[in-house]
Amino acid sequence: MNKRTRELVLAAILTALSILITYSPVKLVLPFFTLTVGSHTPTILAMLISPWVAVMTVRGSCIGFAMTIPAPNSIIVVMRAATHLLFALVGCKMIKDKKLNIYLIILIPGVLHALSEGIVVFALTPLIVPGQLATSAALIALSGTFVHHLMDCAITAPIAAALVRARVIPKLSLSIKVGR
Repeated sequence: MNKRTRELVLAAILTALSILITYSPVKLVLPFFTLTVGSHTPTILAMLISPWVAVMTVRGSCIGFAMTIPAPNSIIVVMRAATHLLFALVGCKMIKDKKLNIYLIILIPGVLHALSEGIVVFALTPLIVPGQLATSAALIALSGTFVHHLMDCAITAPIAAALVRARVIPKLSLSIKVGR
C-alpha cells in the first residue's frame, strides 16, 4: 500500500474513532468543561502520522462533540476540540524535526493544548453561565486539560508502540533521555 493510501485509511479510522469516543459514558461534563477519557488519543496518534491525518482527526472530534454535547455547552466543547489542531500540528512539526526528546513532544503540545482551551473557556463561558465565572472556569479548564492531555498520552503510548510493531505507523526515532 502506498503512503497516501495508508494515510487516507488511517485518517478515516482515526476520524471514526474520534467521533465514537465522544459517545463514551466515561466522561465528566460541567457547563464549561468536559473530560472524556481517551478523547485525545486519536489526535495524538494522528500526530505520529502526518499533519493531514491530524487535521482530519480533529475534524472528527469536533463533529462528534457537536453531536453528543447538548447546546449551549456544545459551543464551548466544539471550540475547545477545534483548538486541538494547534497542539496536533505543533506536535507533528516537532516529531518531523526529530530534534527534541519524547518528553518535550508531550509537554510542549500539552501546554499549548491547555492554554488554548483555557482561552476558549474564558472567552465563551459568559455566553452560557452568567456571572463572574469566566476566570475560574478558564483556570479549571486549563489545569484539567493539561492533566487530561497527560492521561491521554499515557493511554496512547502502548497503542502507538503496538502500531509501530505492527508496521501500521512509522517507527519514531525520538530520544528518551533522562539527564544529560
